[in-house]
Amino acid sequence: MTFNPQGENNPQGENFRVPTSADASRILDELTPVTRRSRRLARDVAFARPLLAWGLAWIAGAISFQFVPGPAGAALGTAACAGAAAVTWLVRPREVRLYTERRFALLWFVLFAISPLLVAVAAPPNARIMVVLLASLWAVGMLLYGIGAQDTPLAVVGLTIVVVAAAARLVVPDAAVLVVGIAGGLGMAALGGWRMRWKR
Repeated sequence: MTFNPQGENNPQGENFRVPTSADASRILDELTPVTRRSRRLARDVAFARPLLAWGLAWIAGAISFQFVPGPAGAALGTAACAGAAAVTWLVRPREVRLYTERRFALLWFVLFAISPLLVAVAAPPNARIMVVLLASLWAVGMLLYGIGAQDTPLAVVGLTIVVVAAAARLVVPDAAVLVVGIAGGLGMAALGGWRMRWKR
């Protein structure tokens, strides 16, 4: 057994160098990309099917609201969204837990809870404008979530929905619900479908 001048005994008789702060910094730099990819994979697996379900619900709900007259259209649209909410809780992989999941889940709950209050404040003159307002509000939630969770594709989808909603209200106000529902639904469904590639 040899004695190391730095005070370490090496049973193999080899020189032993105590890691320095520079070594630790280099190791952390090498681990950072791996950690980032792992978080992205966990996020994709966790939100793939809920995004797909909500995208299809938006499309179905918008078509129902636009073409089924009376309260029946609103009821069908609400049922589609309720189905997507159920899918979110039933099929979301419970083995995947993101480090920010509880915090952002609480933010989403707050957003949904205060939505009726914001509708009351805005007092939209008809149901079509109310639906577009709610869709825009939830799209802003997607945008902010995407920024906070560093989920750029979801942030882009949210921003796109808000822009489409503003344009549709000006250009085709009578079909704004249909345009926003289909545009937003296709965006969410496409993103969810793309993220389901990890399950193949």
